[in-house]
Amino acid sequence: MSLRARPAQPGQAGQGGQRGRGRWPRGVFLSGQAVSLLGDGLAVLAVPLLVLDLTRNPLVSALSAASVTIGYLMVGLPAGVLVDRLDAWRVLLVTDALRAAAFAALFGFATAGLLTVWLVLAIAFAAGACSVFFETALVVVVKDFFPAARLIQANSVLELASQLSLVAGPAVVGVLAAVGSISLALLADALTFAISLLSLLAVGRWRPRPQARPPSRGWRAMATELRAGLRYLASVRVLVILTAVQIVVNLCLAVEKLIVFDARDTLGLTPSLVAVVVAAGGAGGVAGALSASRLAGWIGEIRLVVIAIAATGLAIASMSAAGSALSLAAANLGYGWALVVASLVNRTQRQRIVPREMLGRVTSVVRVLFLAVDPLGVVIAGTATAALGGDPRPVFLAAGIIVVATAAAGWLAGLRRG
Repeated sequence: MSLRARPAQPGQAGQGGQRGRGRWPRGVFLSGQAVSLLGDGLAVLAVPLLVLDLTRNPLVSALSAASVTIGYLMVGLPAGVLVDRLDAWRVLLVTDALRAAAFAALFGFATAGLLTVWLVLAIAFAAGACSVFFETALVVVVKDFFPAARLIQANSVLELASQLSLVAGPAVVGVLAAVGSISLALLADALTFAISLLSLLAVGRWRPRPQARPPSRGWRAMATELRAGLRYLASVRVLVILTAVQIVVNLCLAVEKLIVFDARDTLGLTPSLVAVVVAAGGAGGVAGALSASRLAGWIGEIRLVVIAIAATGLAIASMSAAGSALSLAAANLGYGWALVVASLVNRTQRQRIVPREMLGRVTSVVRVLFLAVDPLGVVIAGTATAALGGDPRPVFLAAGIIVVATAAAGWLAGLRRG
């Protein structure tokens, strides 16, 4: 069953009236989602470390670290259709509750000494699938809850929280692991999702209200609805160009997986300097989230997307010439900034353009396409590096050149007309 918000007033909070347009409900909403994103940051390291306590199998460890990516490839397409059918706000509530329960269960099993590898993987994949539904519904709710003029500011806050969580989450888990309390990270993870759930309940009266419930549709109609979303995506020239550009870019940017290899093997950096190089990318992401909104106001969103994608390619290409920890860290800093700006503004463009009743489907399709090319890019980058005798620098250069050329091609193909 699909619930439609008022398309002419995407930021209006329905029965909340004038109070729904106040700052307090939106501030609580964004704060709760920031805490939820911290939970994602905790899970990034907590689950793989938990698996490594049970087995040293590298494949199993990799699977546990990729639970959300695997979730997108497994349920991403149906998730988009279901989010469009259901009340996106309730999807947020249910998935927060399920993720809190999942990590609380992991904590309970760990405390009781009942964990097995396959139990951890099963719960991690279930939580990853919930995250897919949550992230898809969040895109829709943000469009409902914020006026069009404030979409990019709201997305910037969420992106900033996401980038900070990738720094703070692993740091917290690392401290807990050092004192032998890795299971406490699971409890902390459950608490972050519970706090997010409470924040949603607290501002529920101000949430956007659907105008009408269309007739129920059977499960067999899901394929038809998915095709309708694909047809819509293919019918809007700007979306087609942005999606095509991003697919090519994501394929090339899989080369980022070689940054640690380049730092450690090619440059011979110590582990502490490698950590500095990696952390520079996170710092760049934070800077990107902080600056995207203002830059979009000065430059324009479409222009900023193209500039940021080209800057991403230049940063990757500059890694081929990096001869020290400082230069490689500087390149990774620029890469993190440009990547976050491009992704954030691209997401905002989809929210502006796509009708609310199709936003879940379009969001999930685009994300699945982006994620699907990443493994292929990793294989290509790794194989090319091996063929070059283990030197990734030419691969960085080639990938950067292709990304810059793709940005230019997208601009000439129609993005310059917005």
